[in-house]
Amino acid sequence: MKRVKTWTACVGALAFLVLGACPAAGGDEPTAAGTDRTGPVTSGYVDIEGGKLFYESAGAGPVIVLIHDGLMHREVWENQFPALADQYRLIRYDRQGYGKSETPKQPYSDADDLLTLFRTLNVERATLMGGSSGGGLAVEFTLEHPEMVDALVLVGAVVEGLGTSAHFMKRAYANFKGTPEETMELWINDRYQIAPQNESARKRMGELLRANPQNLDLSKHRLRQRPPYYSLERLSEIRVPTLIVVGEADTPDVHAHAGAIESGILGAYREVVAGAGHLVYLEQPQEFNRLVGEFLSLIARRLERGGPNGKSAPETSDALPFESGFVKVDGTALYYEVLGQGEPLVMIHGGLLDHRMWDDQFDVFAKRYKVIRYDARGHGLTNGPSGSFHDHEDLLRLLQHLGVERAHVMGLSMGGRIAVDLALEHPEMVKSLIPVSSGLSGYNFTGPDFLENTKNLREAYRKGDYALATEWFQRAWTDGPERTPEQVDPKVRERVHWMIFHCIQPGRNLAQALSPEPPAISRLGEIKVPMLIILGDLDMSDIHVIVDKLAKDVEQAQKVVMPNAAHMVNMEQPVAFNKAVLEFLAQQ
Repeated sequence: MKRVKTWTACVGALAFLVLGACPAAGGDEPTAAGTDRTGPVTSGYVDIEGGKLFYESAGAGPVIVLIHDGLMHREVWENQFPALADQYRLIRYDRQGYGKSETPKQPYSDADDLLTLFRTLNVERATLMGGSSGGGLAVEFTLEHPEMVDALVLVGAVVEGLGTSAHFMKRAYANFKGTPEETMELWINDRYQIAPQNESARKRMGELLRANPQNLDLSKHRLRQRPPYYSLERLSEIRVPTLIVVGEADTPDVHAHAGAIESGILGAYREVVAGAGHLVYLEQPQEFNRLVGEFLSLIARRLERGGPNGKSAPETSDALPFESGFVKVDGTALYYEVLGQGEPLVMIHGGLLDHRMWDDQFDVFAKRYKVIRYDARGHGLTNGPSGSFHDHEDLLRLLQHLGVERAHVMGLSMGGRIAVDLALEHPEMVKSLIPVSSGLSGYNFTGPDFLENTKNLREAYRKGDYALATEWFQRAWTDGPERTPEQVDPKVRERVHWMIFHCIQPGRNLAQALSPEPPAISRLGEIKVPMLIILGDLDMSDIHVIVDKLAKDVEQAQKVVMPNAAHMVNMEQPVAFNKAVLEFLAQQ
């Protein structure tokens, strides 16, 4: 790409460094740099125009490229490199003038350098994880090479075009005043870079900077070229899942940039990490890694299949067509995934869960049907901004976006309620219904088991004990009222735990779902399509009441009760569940 502007002003260099801070070429032969629990770590140099970039790589699987900020270098990711490399192929590198990479001697582009890194290391697609100006680079690269980016993790990131405040620039000038040694100590002790209480992280930052004083040399930024546009004005072009992470003690400028990025990228969501400043991954590595791991888990199928329009692995799903993305609905964007061909089959998750609850069904059913699963508002990758809405209208918009005229619709709990509402409000869209452990609009939950559990859950949430609130949910809906946690498959509980914990965080779900008028409970006789109702025998008492009413009031309804399962029947008894549903669908 032709670059038209070089950073020559001191102001530009300061902002670039503080806030964050390739045509194919054959690199040096990689060498073994060491080993850890993920296996060998390889390292080497990539030839770029006018110099070399140092890199390290470890692990196997979908690729994640780590891009450092404007003060540090690749080693700032030391708490993420081994932690993520047990599931992914991790690549971290030093940009020009940082760490072990050469100082630039001619005008250069960080985006072109990153492209050369991709090509040299045979990377076709990757998730980009960038800190500060490294996040800005990740955004720029995504705009220039969208086909090469699966997802973004932007940490304290900045976006070109928004600028910086007078407060920010005053701080930058003050910290660069004096000798190189004085400058280094000022940045190490800066209260925004590292939150005051994080002394161990401050000490580590000092060790890394003192060993690499060239990182603070502003002269390299005079040669840096940028594209002939501001990334800010093109954020809406980015259509990949995006996680934004900001430390609560970071500068107001960085929080402002995070807000702009969140507003600009469809489906992006922001996490603010308590007890951290600018270098969140160095200060709060456990919490940061949890957030990133959760985000990557939400897009696991997208990563496995190589982007939004890839194909599944032949050994698992016969290379079935796959699609993922976001569709705009009023006030938010629904995340969805589509796999397979044939008659459309929609899978709707339960409340406080997300699309992953159908993992045991998604590939299996896609061998015969075009399977669609998505995240409702406030769940998974779909934001839940304040305001009222109708879940079934959101689903209608999704089906229209995908060109679906009529579908089999299956939903668990809240998802069952949505499925029934869709059939009543838009009967032309529904070929058959499969409510599982179903809710029902207009039904008033009165069971003593439900009321007691809900009281405990709300009290835990009010106190800010989200782990306890998650456990109360598990007791009611994963275990059921007749079992102890020890009597439930721990793998099922673990899967449910992370879905709930992700969804239950403050600010995640502010929207109010409205029922159709009149609600479904008084209109079930209007449903004229075949219905298969599935229930676990150990589910909550109110769910048994709802299922019995569905079976009684819907003319073409049949009920299946599965033993040794509570609310999450499709996760507890996947083989029996899949068999029952496939047999029902084959008759339609």
